[in-house]
Amino acid sequence: MNFLMYSLCALPVWGAAFVLYFILRRAGLMRESLIAKCLGSFLSVVSSGLGLYLSGASPIREPVFWFFVLCTAADALLEISFVPGMLLFGGAHICLILWLWGLAPAGWASLIVWLAAYAATAWLFRKELPRLHKLLVPFCLYPALLGGSLALGAALPFTAGPDYWPLAVGTLCFFVSDMMVAKSELSGLDPKWQKPIMLLYWGALYLISSALWLV
Repeated sequence: MNFLMYSLCALPVWGAAFVLYFILRRAGLMRESLIAKCLGSFLSVVSSGLGLYLSGASPIREPVFWFFVLCTAADALLEISFVPGMLLFGGAHICLILWLWGLAPAGWASLIVWLAAYAATAWLFRKELPRLHKLLVPFCLYPALLGGSLALGAALPFTAGPDYWPLAVGTLCFFVSDMMVAKSELSGLDPKWQKPIMLLYWGALYLISSALWLV
């Protein structure tokens, strides 16, 4: 099975989970919608596990596999309690950073991307930061990890080959999606942004998992 065949099977399920998630939310069935949300994220666990297994690697020994597992778990926790969910996502990004660093260690370009991402986060939340109080430290730590994933992923097409462009785009999608989630949580966004946020997030998981079929 190659990634194209897997995608032809998985993308319709992903699309169905996306539609079902918003139908259930609109009906006020929050617990059921959470199951649909986790189902969509769990497809990335399947994709990463299959990709690693078919390449001869043991999924449970690879930190990137646990990135997808923790993201799926964090999806559930985030709906219940935002800060613990964010911390779990932080653990997921530590796993992703470890894997990305193994593919190609950071260079000056990655450092510049990381600084730019962190500066953009500070500007985006310039009004919210003074109001965070006890949440200021975890809120500042998470963008550092998220920016680390973006910085390492964005450099891969230039350091490890053009096959890693989907992964690079995936890390950017994840960064944008999470910034929108945080903005919505802290300041409130129009509900119409929920669909783009989910598209970016699941698109990120799909694109990042695609790289595991190259290993």
